[in-house]
Amino acid sequence: MIKIVAALALVLSAANAACPNACSGHGTCNVNDVCECFQNWQSGDEAGGDCSDRTCPFDIAWADTPTGEDVAHGYAECSAKGVCNRKQGLCECFDGYTGQACKRTTCPNDCSGHGTCEYIADAYGAVARDDALVQAHDLLGNLWDAKKSRMCVCDPKWTDVDCSRRMCPKGVDVLDRSGWDDSTCDTPDTDAREVQTICNVASDDGEFAIVYTDQYGAKYTTKALDGHASAETVEAALNSLPDQTLEVSVTGTTASSGCDEAWEITFTGDQNPGDQTLLGVLARKCEEGCQPRIAGLDALIRTSTDADVDAVITVNYGTAATPETSAQAEGQLYECGRRGKCDYATGVCECFSGFTDESCGTQSALA
Repeated sequence: MIKIVAALALVLSAANAACPNACSGHGTCNVNDVCECFQNWQSGDEAGGDCSDRTCPFDIAWADTPTGEDVAHGYAECSAKGVCNRKQGLCECFDGYTGQACKRTTCPNDCSGHGTCEYIADAYGAVARDDALVQAHDLLGNLWDAKKSRMCVCDPKWTDVDCSRRMCPKGVDVLDRSGWDDSTCDTPDTDAREVQTICNVASDDGEFAIVYTDQYGAKYTTKALDGHASAETVEAALNSLPDQTLEVSVTGTTASSGCDEAWEITFTGDQNPGDQTLLGVLARKCEEGCQPRIAGLDALIRTSTDADVDAVITVNYGTAATPETSAQAEGQLYECGRRGKCDYATGVCECFSGFTDESCGTQSALA
């Protein structure tokens, strides 16, 4: 009996030893003495072997060989931007890439402590100026790397790709009189001021809020506004934003096609000449734990071609200017009023001789 048991043990041992290292405990020994590895286990770069190595995470490849017309960026281990440490199952990413599977880019200098590292799908709104141009270049977050490539979105009054430079005060060139009313000689021509129109196609009594981004990147949001708010109410909400950042006049209009309500917003303040960033509209429901708290609009403010965006905002450059000549006709804000140099380390203007003030906007001597 002892001999029979020993013989059986020898046979079983020989059978288990048929697959290399008994598949390292991470696989099943199949016919022809080949290991079928469990998920996330392999041997070197092979699926079989002794199943002693780990597989690293996969994600959309940053670069690969196309497999057809407009067909590329398949899944790759470490997104093809890192080397797999097979003992640990972790990607060792190349410089400029990070995260599980090296799936996203890093931001230069970690934005220098003066900004946040954002996916381009989330950051595009911070730099968008012309809505039509943005759509033409497909920067609305629909690109294949919209949730992979990242960029710095700088805190207000910080700039550059890594948010390392301070911004200096901006002002109108004190010697540039273009866009000013010749009859009064000392006031801007309001006919040349930029006008933006917000169009509400919703017919319900929901709420929305307006977002304004100033010349230094700071964002301000109004209180909740009724979907049928009067022009006076909208004007008061915008003009009451903090820091006296905005001065506008608002008129109600129904001229825009498809609008249930529309408001024409004219940037009238001396601090708001020239091209303005497009106003934003928050129209989705935002209740407990969310600011500003708004009921939202059942039918989103939208364009006729895109039902997912929050607003229709059109730009009218005024009767005295066209988009092609608006920069000259409206006047612009320039760094240090174009009459000084910015010390980017301190954010202070060093005015040229004959000019003074925070933005070099005062002429202290005649040429």
